[in-house]
Amino acid sequence: MRILVTLFLIVMVFSCSKKEQKGSNIDGLWIVKKVKVGNKEITPISRWMKFNTDSTQTSGNGWLQHSVGTWSFKSNQLLIKNTNGLEDNAAPFQVKLENSTMTWSREEEGENVNVFLERIDKIPTSEGNKLMGLWKLKKVNLNNHSEEINSTKTLYISWDNRYILQSDTDKKEYGIYKIHGHKPELQMVNYGDNPEFKFYKFSISNNELTLIKSDTKEKLIYSRIHQFPQ
Repeated sequence: MRILVTLFLIVMVFSCSKKEQKGSNIDGLWIVKKVKVGNKEITPISRWMKFNTDSTQTSGNGWLQHSVGTWSFKSNQLLIKNTNGLEDNAAPFQVKLENSTMTWSREEEGENVNVFLERIDKIPTSEGNKLMGLWKLKKVNLNNHSEEINSTKTLYISWDNRYILQSDTDKKEYGIYKIHGHKPELQMVNYGDNPEFKFYKFSISNNELTLIKSDTKEKLIYSRIHQFPQ
């Protein structure tokens, strides 16, 4: 009987120990839900971090992984080092773990920084990732006047940050694009002797891409296609 009681106590202690370790375990994949610096919210789009059990870590935005390094977690303090980034001279983050959520807190340049994260199962997709592919112009809206377009004008967004605009006359405009890190904005600039910077607010729904030009409020609506028009 005494042996059974001893075995039961050992199992209970081991079980509690495992639960405690699980509660303080940050291994795995996390998405940043909100970032506050002082009174300002500056949440990046689809920002994720993955903490591996071998004390290495990777992070990125959407499908783009851009940072690698190491991490250590002791006494609720998290220290992150990126071997391909700038040196972080601020103090380690104070970490609060609650089930599948995590909060980091520290002071940076005199302001309180709070990062709110949630545990996830796969790397998130950003709206910028969904831009990639071939789009055909179907409608233009300018000065509250909407016009259906029956043409072969297309916009091709490539994975390597290049774009191709093709007109009805087979004239092509080549350039590079960038997606804003904190809002749904498409930034484009063409190659050539007279480069022009263009900024569009974008949204994607049901295989339709809407671009709204920042300066003129011109609205362009494209539909996704999978072959260049003949």
